[in-house]
Amino acid sequence: MYEELAAQLLKVTALQDRIRIATLLADYSEVPSSVMRALLHDIFPVSSVMLEKSKSISEGQLLALTATASPSHLEMIAARKNLQPAVVDALLERIRADGLPALAGNMSIKLPANALRYMIESARGNPRLARLLAARMDDVQDTDLIDLFLDLDGRGRRRVIQALEIAALREFAARRPLPRVPMPDPDKVATLARACLQRNTEAMSRILSDLTGLDAAFLVRLLADSGGEPLSICLKAAGIDTGIATRVILFSGVEDTRNYFDVKRLVDLYEMVSLRSALLLVDRWRGAALTTKHTPVHVPQSQTGTPVRAATAGTGQSERPVEMPQVKRDRA
Repeated sequence: MYEELAAQLLKVTALQDRIRIATLLADYSEVPSSVMRALLHDIFPVSSVMLEKSKSISEGQLLALTATASPSHLEMIAARKNLQPAVVDALLERIRADGLPALAGNMSIKLPANALRYMIESARGNPRLARLLAARMDDVQDTDLIDLFLDLDGRGRRRVIQALEIAALREFAARRPLPRVPMPDPDKVATLARACLQRNTEAMSRILSDLTGLDAAFLVRLLADSGGEPLSICLKAAGIDTGIATRVILFSGVEDTRNYFDVKRLVDLYEMVSLRSALLLVDRWRGAALTTKHTPVHVPQSQTGTPVRAATAGTGQSERPVEMPQVKRDRA
């Protein structure tokens, strides 16, 4: 009787009253399914109350809502605690790129491997998403973040540097030859030093491009990076000595000069990072520049790990740059 009355009355109830009803029922654990469905599929001010507060929404109800929900609804669903894998897959089928941070920031769920691959691909050029993924310590590996290095904050970059150092140690243990220390052209180094004093970013990027083989436009980005960690690693890979490296670091960034503490931190990083790991990252950047960018395709999977359906035809996957040795959960 209650369900029949509610189904009829909700259609003619004022918005503020429907919000009040949703607020009262959100704490109730046995809301009839038809009433729950009516409130969830109501306009956003009503349904958002249930999505935010109700703990009794079933997996089937969430899946049904996900199939037709607006972007705002999808973000609220993504933020709910303890989402089931099927709901996560359904969300990734419909949620927009600007809604992915809501899912990445939900630490109450463990993202499936296929969802992680999709989100990591989507995080390239998306600092907000990349940094949220870097904060996930349980399901995102350090090596997963290597291609996102430029979009990460200091904490995420430390995870990547640690992964590179472990990879370098494993290469050493496998008796792979140590890379030869680069011997940059002294004339180019002297020109670089003068360009630093003149704050000539174009000349600095051109010379560093000659020394590293990276694109000059990419070097401009490294020189302007506020954190400075990519530049320190690039200078190490180029074989620049400490004195010139310090000068380049000092006259880089978005300000006229970096402050003492930033310079010290970046010089310490330059001296700490090994040549082998610096070359691994620069080779990665060099290889990434040669690949064509593609749109990531999410392939939903069942709970047993098998694809629900074949990948969309025609979505070719470009080759990945220099493969990294597998590093799993080796953290200090």
